[in-house]
Amino acid sequence: MHIKSLLSGIVAGVVVAGTATLITTPASGRELQETCKDRVQKVRKGVKQFSNDSIVLKEKVTETTQLGIQSIKAVSSEVKESISDWQKEVQPSIDQLRKDTEELQRRVSQVKQLD
Repeated sequence: MHIKSLLSGIVAGVVVAGTATLITTPASGRELQETCKDRVQKVRKGVKQFSNDSIVLKEKVTETTQLGIQSIKAVSSEVKESISDWQKEVQPSIDQLRKDTEELQRRVSQVKQLD
């Protein structure tokens, strides 16, 4: 029973709204049809343009993502190479520091034994 009254209300509302629109419309039926057709065509064009723009955007995002991945790989490789080169350059100094530290510790031990 509740659904019947709801549907009856909806149908009555549609009829009243349609009638009010037809009565208060300043244009003739043919003009109204043309206006509706024009607006529908504009909406269709807008939807089609939106669809095309969405496809182009998706392609651009994919392209940009691929370029970003390639750039990150290249930078990563360059950073790894730079770190490796730096380690090779610094290693002799590290080795010398270790030797000097060991020698210094040996001398400190000798001085302590003399005391």
